[in-house]
Amino acid sequence: MTLRPICIIVLAALSAMAGCGGPLPPPDPPNLAEAKESLSRGNYWYGRGCYHEAERFYQEGLNAARLSDEVLLIIRAQNSLGAAALAQGEKAAAASYLEQAFNLTSGHPDRPELDKVLGNLGSLAFQAGRNQDAEEFWRQAAQTAEERNVSAAPYYCDLARLYLATGRAADFSTMAARALAAAEVPGQEPAVLADALNLAGQEAQSAGDAALAEARFRRALELDRQIENTTGLAQDTEALGLLLIRLERYSEAAGLLDRAFFLWLASGHDRNADRVLAALQNLSRDHKYPQKIDPYLTARRHPESYRLTNQCP
Repeated sequence: MTLRPICIIVLAALSAMAGCGGPLPPPDPPNLAEAKESLSRGNYWYGRGCYHEAERFYQEGLNAARLSDEVLLIIRAQNSLGAAALAQGEKAAAASYLEQAFNLTSGHPDRPELDKVLGNLGSLAFQAGRNQDAEEFWRQAAQTAEERNVSAAPYYCDLARLYLATGRAADFSTMAARALAAAEVPGQEPAVLADALNLAGQEAQSAGDAALAEARFRRALELDRQIENTTGLAQDTEALGLLLIRLERYSEAAGLLDRAFFLWLASGHDRNADRVLAALQNLSRDHKYPQKIDPYLTARRHPESYRLTNQCP
C-alpha cells in the first residue's frame, strides 16, 4: 500500500527569466503562497518519516488554502492530512480527513485529485482489514487515473500487493505485470517504478526465474537508493536477501538482510524487522552467516536508538 500526500513543487526561476526580456509572472497572493509553501514543507517531513511535523504543516496549508479559496489545494491538504494520520495509525482521523477530501472533490465539476483520494481510501481500508473495500477503491482509483491519462501504476502496485498478501497468485501475476508495464512509461516517478520492479521480481521468483527476479530487485534497489526511499530500500534488500538464500549465496544474503533489518527498524516497521530477524537467525544457525546474532537481538530490544524519528523536530 502506498500513501500519497501530494507533492507541491514551487519553481523559483527568477534568475533564468531575468535575462529573457519578458515580464516576470505576478507573485501569488499571500494566502495562496503560504498554502503552497506549507504543503511543500509537509511533504518534506512526510518523506523523512516525521509524520507529526508533516501533519502540522499540512494543517497550516489547509488553513491558508481555505483563506485563498483554492479548492485544489484544500483537497490536497485534506488528502495529505489523511495520509499523515494513517501513517501514525490514527485510522479515525484519517477517515475523517479523507472523507472530507472525497466529498469536496466529488462535488467539483472537474473532480480534482479524485484518483489520489481513492487511493488513500484504499490504503485505509487495507489497514483496517477490509480487503474487498480496498480492492474496490484501488480499482476505482486506477480507472479514474486512466480516464485522465495519468499513470495508474501506483494503484496497480497496490492491487498487486493486495493479491500477494491474500494468496491470489494468478491475480497477483497479472497485476504485477500490468504495474510494471505502466511504471516503465517515461516520466514515471522513480519510487513507483521501484515498487513495480520489486513486485515483478517477486512474481518472477514465484515463477522460478531467479535470474530475472534478481535483476528486477537490483534495479529497484538502485532506484530507491538514488532517492533515499527508506521503505523501498527495506523492501528491496529483504527481497534480494531472501532470494540469495535460495541461491545458496549465504554471505551476500546475510549482508542484505542486515541492511533490511536496520532499515525496517529505522522506519518503525517492527513486525517487518522481526520477520527479517527470524530469517537472520535461521541463516546463522544453518550456514553460520552472520556469525553472531546478538547485535540484532540487542537492537530489537532497543529500537528507539535506530528510529528516523530521532531526527524529527
